[in-house]
Amino acid sequence: MKKLIITIFAFFLFANITFAQEEFSLGSPYSAFGIGELRFSSSIRTDQMGVQGISLFGNYVNSLNPAANTYLKNTYVSLGMKLLLLKSENALSKVSISNANVTGFNFGVPMWDKHGLTLIMGFNPYSLMQYKFSGNVNDPEAPYVATFAGTGGLSRLNFGLAGRPLDFISLGFEYDYAFGNIKDLTVFNFNNEANTNTYIRSENDLKGYFVKGGAVLDLGALIKKSSVFENLTLGFFYQNKFNLKSTIDKIYQTSLTNSDTANVYHGEWNIPEMYGFGISKQFGRQLVVSSDVSMQKWSAFNPANLIPVEYTDNFRYGAGFEILPAPKKDRTWFESLTYRAGFSYDKSYYKVNGENINHYSVSLGVGIPINNENGIDIGLEMGTRGKKDAGFIKDNYIRVNLGLNFGEFWFIRPNDEDR
Repeated sequence: MKKLIITIFAFFLFANITFAQEEFSLGSPYSAFGIGELRFSSSIRTDQMGVQGISLFGNYVNSLNPAANTYLKNTYVSLGMKLLLLKSENALSKVSISNANVTGFNFGVPMWDKHGLTLIMGFNPYSLMQYKFSGNVNDPEAPYVATFAGTGGLSRLNFGLAGRPLDFISLGFEYDYAFGNIKDLTVFNFNNEANTNTYIRSENDLKGYFVKGGAVLDLGALIKKSSVFENLTLGFFYQNKFNLKSTIDKIYQTSLTNSDTANVYHGEWNIPEMYGFGISKQFGRQLVVSSDVSMQKWSAFNPANLIPVEYTDNFRYGAGFEILPAPKKDRTWFESLTYRAGFSYDKSYYKVNGENINHYSVSLGVGIPINNENGIDIGLEMGTRGKKDAGFIKDNYIRVNLGLNFGEFWFIRPNDEDR
């Protein structure tokens, strides 16, 4: 266990040092809307399959549907990191960006194997905002350079339990504490002494909590001796709507005055409910196919002090497959790997100029075992969003995913070298 803790610490330290960047940096302009770009990832494994794993059992920690965690064989710790290569362009210009982020830390502890009772804990991103763009404003009286930027987002800290009251059904419940900070910057630079430059910075502190429940129905355990229903699972989860307490402070500064801070807003934002459905089927001993869909009713979202935009209900669909290692003792190294691929479609929760910004992606990956309990997941995702027509921006990206999975028996006495 001591080695495990050291590995986790080194992982986060490496990410924070290697990928440190300026406070306001380039990113997708579409993350400027709402609470930022929503994060749908539940694990690196499901990312590689294009799904969220709503109905997908396995020896991994699922951070979306707590009910999918009832078959952990031993204590599991999952870490994730993503490297993003992004190109944003319109009809006039383009820009290329690269950055990396730690995507989450999840912990699953099986407590009663017979009924799949499992304790779940995690720290994961909920949304991400990162954008910065500048342009010349040709005002006849005083031309200036305008800069708009934003950074931050929401994270969630979750605690939950999952179990199987009956052989054919798994249930899960989770409490999530959401918190974060969104920073916005507006600068007008006139580049002359005759006009006063303007600097406005806002910092929005957000916090709230929500609960989530889920279920996975194992039709093979319910309807036995049927090849049609064998290893066929149906999943469902529901996340209640919740209030985010919002406190916004603005810092005003000109070239003639010192900074002046004012509290301009103290209120609540209503984050809508979210729910999803999934289906998974294992064919034979190696092929797993999975598909799921999730929805969130953002059309009623109307917060104050955000960039004006029309909000609409969000819809996400994903499908993919997984090829498990060959079930034989004399398999080669390549036969011991797990292969995955999938695709996803996401309809944005906002409209720009009356149009949804649709997001498409394809992904593939491989799971590399270190031993029976530990492994590495490596994946590649390619996606596109938006278009290059007037008034729009097209994002094309490549994302490299890295996941580390540690599985240890919780109550095994450590060796002398681990003490």
